[in-house]
Amino acid sequence: MQEKQFLKRWAKVADVSQKDRDLIYQWIDNPDEFAKRNALFWQVAKKSALGSISYETAMERHRTLDDKEWLVACFTAQGMRQKEIAKLTHIKERTVDNIILRLKDKIIQEFRCDIKGVGLARIARWFFGL
Repeated sequence: MQEKQFLKRWAKVADVSQKDRDLIYQWIDNPDEFAKRNALFWQVAKKSALGSISYETAMERHRTLDDKEWLVACFTAQGMRQKEIAKLTHIKERTVDNIILRLKDKIIQEFRCDIKGVGLARIARWFFGL
């Protein structure tokens, strides 16, 4: 239920294209969560030539994310900064920052790397299964 409210607020943002707004309302009308929200993932990823291994890796990672984490990761993969994401999603900027930290923690655990090596570009690569 919280996801529907979140999507309704998102659809009202002025800088959302009509195509994206229609997609958001489609999600609201036909919520089957994981499958539908990944339409946005593929919209972002269509410019990349992801192979089947990257696709499977990305889907496995997406299943570990809650709805807000998924949206923040997706918008980060599109090159948006925390402040832009907070404004677009109506999530507090501090919450977006905390979500980014959680995403970095997931990456650190998966790759056993140092947090200094985990920037926004690394989050985008992780999100795409790369």
